[in-house]
Amino acid sequence: MKISIVGGGNAGCFTALYLSWYKSSHNIEVELIHNPDVPPVTVGQGTLPGALKILHNTTRFNWYNNKIHATPKTGFLYEDWGKVNDKVFHPFPADRMSMHFCPCELQNHILNSGRFKVVEDDVDPKDVDADYVFDARGTPSDITGYIKLINPINSVILGRPKWDSMDLWTRSVATPDGWTFVIPMDPSSPSYDGAIGYLYNNEITNIEDAENNFRELFDVEVTRHLIFDSYVTRNPVVDNRIISQGNRLFFLEPLEATAVESYLYWSKAILYAITNRIPLSKLSNHITEYIRRVQNFILWHYQFGSKYDTPFWEYAKSLSFVDSEFNSFLETSINMDWDEAINIDNIDDKSLYAQWTAFSCKYWYEGMNIYK
Repeated sequence: MKISIVGGGNAGCFTALYLSWYKSSHNIEVELIHNPDVPPVTVGQGTLPGALKILHNTTRFNWYNNKIHATPKTGFLYEDWGKVNDKVFHPFPADRMSMHFCPCELQNHILNSGRFKVVEDDVDPKDVDADYVFDARGTPSDITGYIKLINPINSVILGRPKWDSMDLWTRSVATPDGWTFVIPMDPSSPSYDGAIGYLYNNEITNIEDAENNFRELFDVEVTRHLIFDSYVTRNPVVDNRIISQGNRLFFLEPLEATAVESYLYWSKAILYAITNRIPLSKLSNHITEYIRRVQNFILWHYQFGSKYDTPFWEYAKSLSFVDSEFNSFLETSINMDWDEAINIDNIDDKSLYAQWTAFSCKYWYEGMNIYK
């Protein structure tokens, strides 16, 4: 059986790595086709621990032989969110770690890993000779056929920090207009020009005010402006053969670093269906429901507001959602004792809400509601 991936960005590379991990046991030929003239995004990225585990298991990545200049990530530091604490840390368990990375350096590392066949070409997935094809060619030019996701932000100003950070976590800093990610990166990295990003809503804050506020709050050199949509495809599988992946599948803002984990979850679900002869069309509702949960968990963060009482935060707090499954997960999580919540060695899908455990939910809830 041959599975091809079209696209060499984060989604394509991690999908190929995941499939290569199981290619022997499932008799799979894995091929990645990418256009070398299409570079990866030049924005600093972060993952959850699952991605680092796959990178280690397949390429033997380690912190001593760190050719991609990744930096360790131990969690998320939220600054000025809510009304109770100035800072709230959402940690990974102390025996687990993730990473911050530059997409182009990671791409080179994965494409040269020897784990799968690499072809340089510009192709349409429907023309690829393979049993199954992941379409990971990046953001579609037209999202008319996509489902709009609910999110309070739609713009970002990228910048180059004028300071060196040795933090071991992603900073998520609330601002009057939204929030800002600060990703610790090697200043020599090509993605250092996008190591900090000021996220806002351009229908509430105009671009000039947003840039002025960005410069006032952070010591940065502005490098780029982007506008984006939040969406998920209506048709994640076409003809039981072509599978949307990456930004062809969905896009949401980077709060909680949901992207790579979602790509891996989708890869896992597809591989399970293929090897168990389940029609891939049966997974369409499954993945859209998963992305809806990602949307809701992110929206939940905004419900607590921030130290700023501004039009943006009033709007963000108004984006409520109805989800009985989330409410049940939240109630179970906050009522767990910490010994039970921290014991995550035997997680299955039934104990998760999308990619989050009770551990994550409890940390955020208590950080927003209990003085520390």
